[in-house]
This record gives sequence, C-alpha cells and structure tokens, in this order.
Amino acid sequence: MKKLVATLVVAAASWMAVPAFAKTTVTVWHAYRAQEKKALEKVAADFNKQSADVAVKLVPIPYDAFADKITAAIPRGKGPDLFIFAQDRLGDWAAAGLVESVDFWLTDELRSSFLPRTVDALTYDEQVYGVPIAFKTVALFFNEKLVKQPPKTTGELVKMAKKITNAKKGRFGLVYENANFYYQAAWMQGFGGRVFDDRGKPVLDSKAVVDSMAFAQRLAHAEGIMPQEVSGTLVTTLFNKGDAGFVISGPWFIGEIDKGVKYGVAPLPTIDEAGKPARPFLTVEGMLMSAKTADKKAAFEVMTYFTSVDAGRTMATVGRQTTAKKAVYDDPKVKNDPVLAVFRKQLEASEPTPNTPAMRMVWTPATKALNRIIHGKKDAAESMKDAQAEVKSLVKNARR
Repeated sequence: MKKLVATLVVAAASWMAVPAFAKTTVTVWHAYRAQEKKALEKVAADFNKQSADVAVKLVPIPYDAFADKITAAIPRGKGPDLFIFAQDRLGDWAAAGLVESVDFWLTDELRSSFLPRTVDALTYDEQVYGVPIAFKTVALFFNEKLVKQPPKTTGELVKMAKKITNAKKGRFGLVYENANFYYQAAWMQGFGGRVFDDRGKPVLDSKAVVDSMAFAQRLAHAEGIMPQEVSGTLVTTLFNKGDAGFVISGPWFIGEIDKGVKYGVAPLPTIDEAGKPARPFLTVEGMLMSAKTADKKAAFEVMTYFTSVDAGRTMATVGRQTTAKKAVYDDPKVKNDPVLAVFRKQLEASEPTPNTPAMRMVWTPATKALNRIIHGKKDAAESMKDAQAEVKSLVKNARR
C-alpha cells in the first residue's frame, strides 16, 4: 500500500510539473550591452511573468561575431528563433532564405503604430522581415560651456567652431569621424546624393556625392576647426576634457560622456551650399524571425510584446534607447527627455541605410575614397570615380 501511495504521489507531482516544462521556449539572440541589455532583460522578465504558454530565453552574442553566427547557425537549425539586429544585412539573409517574412501577421494597425520609415527599413523586395524595436541615427552634440545656442546652418557651425578652436592647446570646434563613410552620409544625402539610384545602380560619382566629399574635405582642412586624424576614442576623450565644442554622433555616445560634462543635443544643421538639412543614415534595429523557427506563432507573440508600448517605455527609460514605437513618445518621461526628443526629430531628416546585398560592397570602396580625400587631400571627383568603378565591378562579379 505504501509503495502504491508513493507511486501515486510521484505521478501526481510529475503531472503537476508538466505545465512549467511544457512552455514553448523562444530563444532570442542580441548584442545589447550595459543599460540597453538591462532594459531588454527587464522586458523579457516581464513577458515571462505574464505568459502562461511561452517563455523567452535571451542569449547575448558579441556584436563582431553576430552576423557570421547567424549566417552559419540558421541553415543548420542551430540558430535562434528570433534575433535583434540592424537592417543592413537584411537583404542577404532574405535572399538566402534565412529570415521569415512577417507580412502575414503584420496588421495595418500594428504597422502604423511605429514611427515613419522604421518599418520601411525592415522591408526587402516588398516583404517586411522584422518588427522595429529601436532606431539609431546621428545628431549634433555640443558642450554647453562652450556653446550657448546650437547652430541652424553649416555656416553658423563653422563660425562658432572657429571661435572655439585653439589647435595649440588641443581644443577643436568640430570633432567627428570624418573619414568614416557612415558619418559622411549625412553630408552626402544633405547635398542630394545617394548610394544607389531608383533602379538600384550605384551612383557614387554623381555631382551631389562629389560636392559632399569636397565639403567634408574643406571642413577637415581649410576651415581649421578639426584635428588631423579623428578616431572614435579621440572624439570621446576631447569631449570629456572639454576640448571639443561640437561632436557628431549617435545615441550610443551618451553612455561615453562623463557625468560631470554638461552637454546638449541638436538636429544636424542645414547645409548652406545645398539649402537642405544634413540627412544621416537611419539604422533600425528590428526583431527578426529565423526561417527555421519551429513555432512561428509563439515567436510572433514574443515579437509583438517586445515591440509593444510597455516594452518601448522600458527600453527608453531604462536603456535610453530611441524606441520605434510612436506612442512611447507621449509618455512624459520620454517626451521630456531632451536627448530622446532630439533624436526623434532627427529621424524625420534621415534616410534608411540601404539593406540590399549590394550595400555590403559599397562600404570598403567608399571608405577608401573618403580616406584619400580627407587624409590624402586627393581630388574628390577622381576619388569617387574610382570608388564607383570598384563598386560596379564588385556587384557585377557577385551577380555572376
């Protein structure tokens, strides 16, 4: 009898434990760190508390290895169910069949709940392949001890930067990674230049692109307001020492600024020569679904929660992220955050980074040309002509 009772107790205990183990586990890869990681973990914990059938498991992956791991793991069925990444590799992954389109689940109401262009950035070949969590672009940081009012035009920026600059003392009016094509895109697109035309063909040798390169060269040398060699480390060091009046960077720069530094953020200025505002690249971090995900309904349930208003509020207030969810900016804590408000405004004057496979073939030739222009003081037209030829050749060979 005792054995029978013991057996029944064990059986009952096992049966009662089934629901906990029967949950569908959705694995999410991410590369977030510091406060962004803390915010994401809170969102996951909140989801797991209220979800009866689905559980989220977060797996941090080093950013430098992320894209390669996705490309290698998903085809073997070893990758995540969902992952958070920017849209720049979307075209490659969609063409290779590694990511799942979410058009089937993406209602008009859900689509319209995100900020303009953030969904567009996650669209490839007329299919939406992810739900936007956050966006990143660059704006103009300034030291409030050196700058009383941010400039509205590049002419004003140069004039103010000249007053601040004292090269002998190591103080400069403007500091940004000017030999990095990502940052140069703000001037390029402000001048009306683009990487590709409407047919998807590279146009790096257009007049607008060349003019923007010549403009960057003038900022680097003729105006005398910048250091000769600028790295990300130098940008942070000079700003924290009070030796940089203006810095062009993104929301990630906030975490690098020392607590004692009083700073402000403003939208990038209008380019006098073009008569239009600088338009930086827009990067959208989306939650993407693996094509190998076993339970796609459960995965989309997680996607919907992680891009909800509640989750967006957590990402904004805890992680200081520029969330893609419109309604989050109605929250007083977010609305009154001067930094988040400025990046929300800068979004309107930005262009999504192209997500086609061909874009990967642009970065190296364009950056090499920009370095020749900035550091080698070479002719902008000639340098961009060479970059255009190299990109066309790379794209042609890749299609073969």
